[in-house]
Amino acid sequence: MSYVMELDEFKAAGRIGAYVGMGGEIDPWPSLLAEELCVALPVVKPHGDLEFVIPEGPLQPGPFGTSQPNRGERVPPECLDAVLVPLVAADRGGNRLGHGAGYYDRTFAFRLGQPTPPTLIGIAHSFQVVPLPDPRPWDVPLDIIVTELGILRPEPPIGED
Repeated sequence: MSYVMELDEFKAAGRIGAYVGMGGEIDPWPSLLAEELCVALPVVKPHGDLEFVIPEGPLQPGPFGTSQPNRGERVPPECLDAVLVPLVAADRGGNRLGHGAGYYDRTFAFRLGQPTPPTLIGIAHSFQVVPLPDPRPWDVPLDIIVTELGILRPEPPIGED
């Protein structure tokens, strides 16, 4: 998490979206709690989107083994300044492979083709940065990937500026 905390985009963020790690995911939640930052966590909604909530009180078990707020202030995704995004794998182009349900892609679809806030920061182990198949039209790319080895800033594909 030290590389995340060094990012200018993270330092400037007033409202941060994050997650509580599950399985082998890197868990940013304890570090963010210790920093006393304004952090909203995802709540899985029945219609397949994520709702971000600044937790008030203890977290509750959610679907798929997640932990999520039971109550708190809702923050629309477009009002977040930066979002830490879990992943199964990512490539150097910023393409992300999640757990396959498409929650983050649907929630941040408004960013497709335009660099609007929030900044999407993938949190990964270095072994998770691998070549991936070509992205699908609905895949929302990451702006930054952070591993224990450093910071990767994906470059646009050749021909795109």
